[in-house]
Amino acid sequence: MFEVKIQKYNYSNNNVIVKYFERKFLMNNIFTIIGPSGSGKTTILNIISGVLKNKSAEIKFENENYNLSYMFQDDLLLPWRTLKENVELGLEVLHKTSNLTDRYIADFGLKGYEHYYPYELSGGMKQRAALIRTLLTEPDILLLDEPFSSLDFDIKLRIQKIILDYQKRTGCLIILVTHDIEDAIALSDEIIILTEKPTTIKKVIKIDSKLRKMDPVTVRQTTLFSEYFKQIWSELKFNNDRGSGDEVSKRN
Repeated sequence: MFEVKIQKYNYSNNNVIVKYFERKFLMNNIFTIIGPSGSGKTTILNIISGVLKNKSAEIKFENENYNLSYMFQDDLLLPWRTLKENVELGLEVLHKTSNLTDRYIADFGLKGYEHYYPYELSGGMKQRAALIRTLLTEPDILLLDEPFSSLDFDIKLRIQKIILDYQKRTGCLIILVTHDIEDAIALSDEIIILTEKPTTIKKVIKIDSKLRKMDPVTVRQTTLFSEYFKQIWSELKFNNDRGSGDEVSKRN
């Protein structure tokens, strides 16, 4: 478990992005942060990961030995390394090895592309490679920033099942940022909805544990799924038709 408390984070132009954010994150859970564009979702992940330093932020870890991995929005593949060399980069940095590399490459639909360079891969393939790189380090805490944005729907569902299986196997904590309401419901134990900036938490929705026992396809066919979608969509329709509501509508 760890606790995050952010009080008034702003950039150099004094434009306040996050006004107040406080939440406890429990291990063996998946939390999704969703909100309008520009509301500080990525900023919150950057602060949690330590990428951004902020004197007004308190991050209290129950165990200081947690292994944390962060998948950014950009794939950040190194152009001089092949796909397989890129996915193994995190392992190299940590001086670790894994017997799951080839299995993940196959499961993520990338078998046969191991020796391709990033310029030879599509955007979705590079995003999958970045996700494999993150999972191979087997983190205790996994931060994912829009990890499915470049994926075709069928591939996305397959990979979401792999992530759910990974989480159940390891008991890790996952914090996910997405614009996609369906993904949030299908994956999460808890959904944190942000206001427009300057950002605070508008609402927290706990997802029925029955849904977390289902795969991402089956979840989408339930009545509960539809009810959660309507509730979250209603919360995201800021001032009826401004900003995030239009954006979420276009993305879904």
